[in-house]
Amino acid sequence: MGEKTVTNTEHQELDAEVTLRLTPSQARRLAPGAHVDVIVRDAGGEFVAFAHDVDVRIDGIDGGDIIDGGGSGANRVGFGPDSAAPTTAVETDGDERTDVGAAIASRRAVISLDSVSQRAESIFRAAIVAIDGIPGNQVEGISPLYHVSGVTGPDAMAAVIQITTRMSARELIGVLGAVEASHEGAVDLDLVDMEGVRSDEPDCRVPWPSAREHAGVLAPWLDMDPDAELGGDPVSFLLAMAPDAGFVGMLSDNWILGAQGLID
Repeated sequence: MGEKTVTNTEHQELDAEVTLRLTPSQARRLAPGAHVDVIVRDAGGEFVAFAHDVDVRIDGIDGGDIIDGGGSGANRVGFGPDSAAPTTAVETDGDERTDVGAAIASRRAVISLDSVSQRAESIFRAAIVAIDGIPGNQVEGISPLYHVSGVTGPDAMAAVIQITTRMSARELIGVLGAVEASHEGAVDLDLVDMEGVRSDEPDCRVPWPSAREHAGVLAPWLDMDPDAELGGDPVSFLLAMAPDAGFVGMLSDNWILGAQGLID
């Protein structure tokens, strides 16, 4: 198999081979020649790297099933049958701190998607699939697709999704950065809000401060959730006050249905 570049949150490139040992029933869900996304964590469960669109080869060995994600063989990551990657983090949630290695309860999170690419719609779909495919994540809501007229730059497309996740805010932000990198920066993904989390760290600002003034975030979010609030303020009020409210418009409310095999 050819080499596959794995990109981590610091945008370094790693050549690696990944071997997954699955049960027969798990392996049957992946056809030979399929492409998958791979999340790599270290022994402590911390996020290390994200590989997008990895080639798959399925081999039966000793009655088991092995899925190989291409690479040079210099690095190999193995998972036992039916194993699941742990979800761990350190996160400040009010005055509480979650220790490394401790399980995190599922929380709702809102993520914005923005792109000036002519392929924005398909990039959004791929990004949503990647986010949903991470263990512990579940996409629960997808907004209509919006057009954002450029005031000081090019026109863009925008959308918002709501997920439940067992990741910490910092870990989720890292994964979003890795998904951005897998698309060579053609999409901008931001954690807008996370249930029960407030953080003002330089690398982890939740709620996202500037979201309050971006109609490209507020308008699709309001369409997805009419009762949404950000920092205690109704999103409907924030949208009415947003300086760029007149520069956004809905393109499609069923755009996600045009993707083949997106999210069942």
